[in-house]
Amino acid sequence: MKTRLTLVAAATLLAAAHGASAATVAGTQITNQASATYTDSTGTKTVQSNVVVTTVQQVASLTLNNGTAKSAAAGATVTYSHTVTNTGNGPDSFTLSQTSTGALAMTGVVFYLDADGNGAPDNMTPVTSTGQLAPGASYKFVAVATLAAGSTTGNTNTMVVKATSGFLGTATATSTDTTTVGAGAAIDITANSSGAAAPGNGVGPEAAPLDNKNTIAGAMTSFTIYLNNTGGSQDTFALAASTDGSFGGLTLPSGWTVVFKDANGQVITNATVAAGANVKVTAEVTPAAGAAVGITDIYFRAQSTTNPLVLDRIHEAVTIVAGESLLELVKTQGLDADCNGVIEGELTKDPISAAPGACIRYHIVATNKGLTTMNAVVITDNVPANTTYHTGAAAQTLLGSILAPLAAGVVTTVSATGFNLTPSQSNTLDFGVKINP
Repeated sequence: MKTRLTLVAAATLLAAAHGASAATVAGTQITNQASATYTDSTGTKTVQSNVVVTTVQQVASLTLNNGTAKSAAAGATVTYSHTVTNTGNGPDSFTLSQTSTGALAMTGVVFYLDADGNGAPDNMTPVTSTGQLAPGASYKFVAVATLAAGSTTGNTNTMVVKATSGFLGTATATSTDTTTVGAGAAIDITANSSGAAAPGNGVGPEAAPLDNKNTIAGAMTSFTIYLNNTGGSQDTFALAASTDGSFGGLTLPSGWTVVFKDANGQVITNATVAAGANVKVTAEVTPAAGAAVGITDIYFRAQSTTNPLVLDRIHEAVTIVAGESLLELVKTQGLDADCNGVIEGELTKDPISAAPGACIRYHIVATNKGLTTMNAVVITDNVPANTTYHTGAAAQTLLGSILAPLAAGVVTTVSATGFNLTPSQSNTLDFGVKINP
């Protein structure tokens, strides 16, 4: 009689819930039992082997994010962000250390917790260890160091940050940060536009306000400022407002608020500006509901977060007027050199230059800054001398109707009429003129 025999191996992995690609947790027991079936004269039968058990041992493993390179001025402070991740299969803690080499000396290197990962210390308590991390968990921290005063431009420091497993001391990970001495950042705040020709260029604060915005008590008005980094290094600048030009107390009148927003309308408290670049910021100023009629000087400040001596201030003013009704009218212009109805650059309050035969586009914004609805509002602008109305690109408005010449030279005004404005609502008037050849 022939006997047929089949062997079957059955395995049970108790850590399957962690996924096929995840490390099996230390202490997991892997059980395995074989079975066999065979046929004899009495039929098919099955037998089982004994069970064998394997316990997974702990393995130490970790990662440390790649380092970065920065340039900073002699004496400045630099901050590098790091993340340690426990890629082992058991809980582990990791000690943190660093070594620095190079012609540039780094002083006072300290690690601080950065749990939210924003690149700044959460507090000023130094850390030297991550504490215990579960498998897959991460620890975020920053390395803060100061470039030696008097360091030579171009000198470089290489800082190697190291994390060492507490479970197995030979399990380590490193990250290399490079620092080069360069020209430091420098900040210049200007109003409404950027560059050397912009209002407010140079060291401030100015003796007189660059802009004086009218508003009523309790109604917001806004200022446009530009942060110009005229230095050689990127830096982050903290923003502040005060009625004290020296910022001795960072004071604002009782009940007043100032909110800074970036170009996307997001609320910010600081702004990072690359070397040679600029960042547009809107400062929204809201006087107290009971603010007295009159002029209030207000100053805006941008101050380096790495070197407090790098700062600038700009002088503005808010005038509180009586009543509940106030219409704000703001006009900007842009060059339309080929007269196609589209400006080549940005709208600006600043003077521009244009050749005879070129066109200029005007943009007027009327905003109800008061507390009541304005009815039958009309925006009117003149066609300037030495220009004619640009009929090739019709005037436009968001609300109401346009009254404009049908042909160049017929009338000298352009209007948007027949609309109302609720509180905080705006309407625009856009039109163009052509410089007489």
